[in-house]
Amino acid sequence: MKRKTPSGQGGKVRSWIRNIKIQYRLLAVFLLISLLPTVCIGTYAYHVYTRSINNKISESVLQTMRSINTNMTIELEKYQDYCSTLSIADAVQDSLQQTLNGQAVSREMVLAIRELATAIPLQSTYLKNLRIVSLDGTTIYDRGYDDIPYEKSEQLVETIDEASPRDSLQYIYTYRSQNKLVLGRKLYSVDFSGEAVGYIMVYINEQLFEEKIFAGVAFGPSSNIMLVNAHGDVLSSQDRSFLGQNIADSRLFQEIRTSTTAGQSTFNLEHQIAVAVYNKDFDCYLIANIPESYITEETRSINTVLFWIAAALIFLSLLLTFVVYVSIVSPIRNIISACNITSDEELNVHINDQNQDELGFLARTIDRMMDEILLLMARRREDQIRRRELELKNLQYQINPHFLFNTLNSLQWVATINDVPAVAEGLSSLSALLRNTIMKTDEFIPLSEEVENLSHYFAIQKIRYGNSFDVCWQLAEETSTRLLPRFILQPLAENAVIHGTENMSEAIVITVSSSLDENGCMIVEVRDNGCGFSSLPVRREKDRFSGIGVNNVSERLNIYYGTAGGLEISSEKGKGTVCRITIPPPEARRQQNVPNSLD
Repeated sequence: MKRKTPSGQGGKVRSWIRNIKIQYRLLAVFLLISLLPTVCIGTYAYHVYTRSINNKISESVLQTMRSINTNMTIELEKYQDYCSTLSIADAVQDSLQQTLNGQAVSREMVLAIRELATAIPLQSTYLKNLRIVSLDGTTIYDRGYDDIPYEKSEQLVETIDEASPRDSLQYIYTYRSQNKLVLGRKLYSVDFSGEAVGYIMVYINEQLFEEKIFAGVAFGPSSNIMLVNAHGDVLSSQDRSFLGQNIADSRLFQEIRTSTTAGQSTFNLEHQIAVAVYNKDFDCYLIANIPESYITEETRSINTVLFWIAAALIFLSLLLTFVVYVSIVSPIRNIISACNITSDEELNVHINDQNQDELGFLARTIDRMMDEILLLMARRREDQIRRRELELKNLQYQINPHFLFNTLNSLQWVATINDVPAVAEGLSSLSALLRNTIMKTDEFIPLSEEVENLSHYFAIQKIRYGNSFDVCWQLAEETSTRLLPRFILQPLAENAVIHGTENMSEAIVITVSSSLDENGCMIVEVRDNGCGFSSLPVRREKDRFSGIGVNNVSERLNIYYGTAGGLEISSEKGKGTVCRITIPPPEARRQQNVPNSLD
């Protein structure tokens, strides 16, 4: 048989490679292996280190921003408590109610509010002004240290209305050129009506963030931390150039507004990383920007070291490549020389390589193959002699069965001419059974052939049991060609003859029937009306039925058909026994790897 040659593009590549000597292939592969990993590892390490540092810095910045957010909330809660105390004070509530009713606020009430504002314990140098305004814009109380244009005041009120009932935080630039944050709250009546009565605004110096909240926090050169409200207004920033600007249209703020739903987010933007933490109490964002150069600075230094390491590894790889090259090519040449044998005498030549590597194993294997070839050649000569002997014995064995059948036929003829029909019929049936047993080796036979064997068996048993039983055949024509295992019915018939006739005064009837059920299974029954039994005996005396044959039938059916076929035995004492065999249709037998039926 010819070996298949490689085809297609892959076959051409393999053929081209095979045209190159192994030593050159090894040299090229070793050089490639020494260079490629170094380049790949360097590239991979750069990206891994960058990503790792990026993640660690992002996590560190995120933790820091959470702390800043917590500190900011704590600081601003002081001013919130200050507003809460003022908003429920009687002087403030009464003065706002008078304004709503069209009355002027008395000087006594203004003095009472001033006295209350100074009496509330708020130890902070960053509180710069306090304003209480009615719904119609009338100023109820103003410390008067600093102020903003009227238009800006209206904008503050609109933002406070929009944020209500939550406090708003807004940036203003005052007449005195100071940066301030306004903590604004809408005031409601403390009586049962709960109607809006005015506004309270606390002016906080923006240096609170610069000197207290953002102080000592930096993420490298050119980094920045900002506080931005929901409208995109920068309320505070380490980079003072951003202070008071609106970044609502920037890509960074758009992504923050879209993604910061869980309270915090990290964004990889061009040349920078941004970390945002959302403060739900004031509807604003703490944003930190870290430049990419700060992150990749360490990676670049690592790459420089990796470059020199790679150069050293390449040199070392070249040296090791040469050493390994020699250690591989030398034993290969010895193996090639050993394989180039031209005569039987050279089979005694051995490589004798005792090294423990793969080539040494291959060399020792070739030596063993040479020894085995010599041994096989000797055995071949012996086998040729034995084959001639077996051919002669086989010719002799072919004579023995013919001699046996000829002898049985002679005995049958003698019984016939001597008018002994029972013996003649028995010898005929015995000859047929032996012929089917010895000469035929098919494992599966048609039901018609199995019935023929069974009829011969009954004829032989008639010689022993006489007229103690009769046989009735009820076979469906469509089942005659269905296959079933050879001699599967004989043990059941033997059980009916031996066990069914026991202690019976009259002849029993053994009925053999076959049919097809609605699933296409063939049902074969061996039924007798003999003595029966209450339960199937497990063991009997040696001269009686032992149950081995029935167990053999059950096991054979289980092996051939699995759960699709089987043997069922039912009996009732004094009424007989029914043995039912289920043979599945040809499709089920194919699934069990059983030969197809003839039909």
